[in-house]
Amino acid sequence: MVAAGLALAAVLSASGCETGDSEAEVRGTIVEQASDPVPSAPSTALTTTTPPITAPPSTAAPTTSTAPLVAAPPFAPSETEILQDRKRLGGQFAQATLTYEPDSTVDEQLAKLVDVFGVQPSAELSSLLAEAMTPGTQSVASVRYVQMGGNRPDSASLMVWVDTEQLSPEGQRSSESRVVDVRVQRGPDGFVVDELASLGGPKVERPDDLGDVARAVVDHPGITMADSARWDIYAGHTTVTMLERMLQIAEEHSYSVLVLNRGHPYNVFATNSVSRHSVGQAMDVYEVDGQLVVDSRFEGSPAWTLSKKLFDAGIQSIGSPWAFDGFGGRSFTDDVHQDHLHITGY
Repeated sequence: MVAAGLALAAVLSASGCETGDSEAEVRGTIVEQASDPVPSAPSTALTTTTPPITAPPSTAAPTTSTAPLVAAPPFAPSETEILQDRKRLGGQFAQATLTYEPDSTVDEQLAKLVDVFGVQPSAELSSLLAEAMTPGTQSVASVRYVQMGGNRPDSASLMVWVDTEQLSPEGQRSSESRVVDVRVQRGPDGFVVDELASLGGPKVERPDDLGDVARAVVDHPGITMADSARWDIYAGHTTVTMLERMLQIAEEHSYSVLVLNRGHPYNVFATNSVSRHSVGQAMDVYEVDGQLVVDSRFEGSPAWTLSKKLFDAGIQSIGSPWAFDGFGGRSFTDDVHQDHLHITGY
């Protein structure tokens, strides 16, 4: 049965089809399930009580300091990571993109990326750089995590959580975090950068009339998210059902959201199907209860427990390292979903 599933997945991967009624984001190959010992079955109940609002937004308020910013070392994936060659390249490119000196111009930043990474210059790339760069400001970037956004034998999408620290001409220090979508393709000597697809969108200020559910999500002490995901909520790009799902999960687990909408491929990677992220109905979680999903691919882990609870509670689509109902069902897995949980709002 596993061999048959692998063969069918390969056909679907080549054609760009989806599986069944779920997003099943056919961005890679179906993988065999882990065979670790099964612990006692956890409770499948999920509560829905709205949590208290206690934590401030993650973006740090500006401070004044004359201390120079120190560049971070180039990103390197851990030894436990999947698809390390792609993640290393995507992470280093995203880090270089958001690291620049106070006198750097968009043209100079573009020339640096062309020289170091061989990326092709384009009007789209220049526009993205202009959107993200602050004139006269020094910016130092470091990579928090690189998650797969899609994978094919000869191409991939890397969604890179980049933290930046910025120093203004007046000595003000500030920070923000963006999810950068880097596309790579296989060249004669390995993978090379093909495209910068997104820098997480323009910054959105927190509205004064932010709704109660949205406010509860962005202020929840158990939900960590990139600022670009927070901006999606501020801009109204995330549906109420998705926000309610986020609160529901936060009642029993702390977790880290890498991406909601912007920063994720608009279409399911290498297909013409619009992703549920693009309509505000999905989130990607790369860490549950302080443990990376990629390091928790065994039954009984926090990621497994959360995934199983959601599946048993009737979620329509969940991608994870496990397929609880086999190939083509509400739960799906492939090589892309070994490092995160794809969770929908219904």
